[in-house]
Amino acid sequence: MQAYLNFLNLDGPPPLTLDGLTLLTRAQVRRVPFESITSILRRAQHPRGPVPPLDTDALLHAWVERSGGGVCFEVVGTFERVLRELGFQCRAINGQISWPGSHQALVVDLDQSRYLVDVGNGAPFLDPIPLDGVTEVRYAGLAWRFRPDPESSSHWIQDRWIDDAWVPFCHYDLREADLGVREEAYQHHHRLGQSWVVDNLVLTRCDADEVWALRDDALRHFTPDGKSERRIHEPEEYARMAAEVYGVPALPIDRARAILASRSS
Repeated sequence: MQAYLNFLNLDGPPPLTLDGLTLLTRAQVRRVPFESITSILRRAQHPRGPVPPLDTDALLHAWVERSGGGVCFEVVGTFERVLRELGFQCRAINGQISWPGSHQALVVDLDQSRYLVDVGNGAPFLDPIPLDGVTEVRYAGLAWRFRPDPESSSHWIQDRWIDDAWVPFCHYDLREADLGVREEAYQHHHRLGQSWVVDNLVLTRCDADEVWALRDDALRHFTPDGKSERRIHEPEEYARMAAEVYGVPALPIDRARAILASRSS
């Protein structure tokens, strides 16, 4: 655990307070990229049938060694372990973006209040979201809104600001995640042709003033001044970007690209 805290540039365990949770969440989102490379490699290593359960020891090691990050199930599963070991009371929850359980997040109980911690969304959700009313999040020229579901006291909705309007994007079930739903969603994400997680190369880094989002050969950069986009043409540029832009110089991005290329050949 100390190696992980050192990786986040934290001197020691944060206090079990909202300030401590915020400090940890901000460091986690800024330092651990949202990426599908780890999942693509897992599927390739186990090409048939179910993939093995998450190895949170291996994931933590990859974060510290700057060789990986993860998508929601990897980041949430590992960050849940981190929070519990540090003494926070938390539970994993299921969310629905495209199908039940397609997203995962955490709810942390703290000082008689509840907070949504969504560190595996590929978005700059740097602070815990209080579950006591509507909250807007605005970073890098982007905007999100979190609000209660008017049809269910146990559900919450994430809206995204798209084309000058709030558009529902994710529905959270704030109850503890059903393990069966969670496992089925994990396996679903590893089925070729059924989830972008193993079909597309995705790499995202988030901060308060910028978001870098790579999907296959398209690189988008969001800042308070607007969005820019360009195509990646040179193969060697992927590894350079992984190191210089995303902070993961040991990420096996070229291996993942070769796996994806072999499927289409």
